[in-house]
Amino acid sequence: MRYSVIILFFGILSAQWTGGSANLIESGRKEIGLFSPIYVGLNNGKELSINKFLLMPSIALKQQRSSIGQWEMAQKLQLEYPTIGLKWLQSPLGKELGDPNMFALISPQFNVPQMISAYGELIGTRGTEKIGRVTIRGGIALSLGEKMSEDGTIDLPIIYPRLSVYYNGVAIKVGGEYYRSSKTQWSYLIDYDMFVMPGGRGRYSFEHKGMVIWSKSEKFRILSGYKLIAGEYPFGSQAHLLPAFDIQFGW
Repeated sequence: MRYSVIILFFGILSAQWTGGSANLIESGRKEIGLFSPIYVGLNNGKELSINKFLLMPSIALKQQRSSIGQWEMAQKLQLEYPTIGLKWLQSPLGKELGDPNMFALISPQFNVPQMISAYGELIGTRGTEKIGRVTIRGGIALSLGEKMSEDGTIDLPIIYPRLSVYYNGVAIKVGGEYYRSSKTQWSYLIDYDMFVMPGGRGRYSFEHKGMVIWSKSEKFRILSGYKLIAGEYPFGSQAHLLPAFDIQFGW
């Protein structure tokens, strides 16, 4: 049961802080993946993304900006409401069985207040998929409402950086990616992200991902690879190498 909770919540969080280029999907197109949000192409150079995991609802709007030289530019604003998901991680099942800490990733002794976060990001992309597309991005997240107790953290390196804003009130993220496709159905993606967590017990987290992508068509593709995580967290310095996988659909 504990591991199923971790896997599900990892799925919830993998939909947050998504990267991507400054390019927008075309108007009217929709995309969805097992571990990625629902993307909808809108008119007037806008793209909407919605986290489909209802325990951690969030919505983001990406909008084109004027190009700077050969760099295509975009901005993104994301709002997230984490309270429902964090309360769920306090394990109502354990309380019903008479052991409040059973299956709980956050001890029930800590209060989960009403919180909301806003994340703003600026994205620049240069190049094309055929010759290689480079993207750099950076943003800042702010939390509104009461803060979580720093003693009530989720001690998992893949999760804590994405929730640190609710403990510290602010979080900074910078990163980039390189994407290139071949003349066949294969392509690859290499990216990195750095989470800076000022004002808290954790300092930083570095994440790097490498993915090989097989695209059957514009309607279906499979991504497989690895994710490297390393950083200084409230629960100590750690480094992990994890598998990464997704199946995505578009229409």
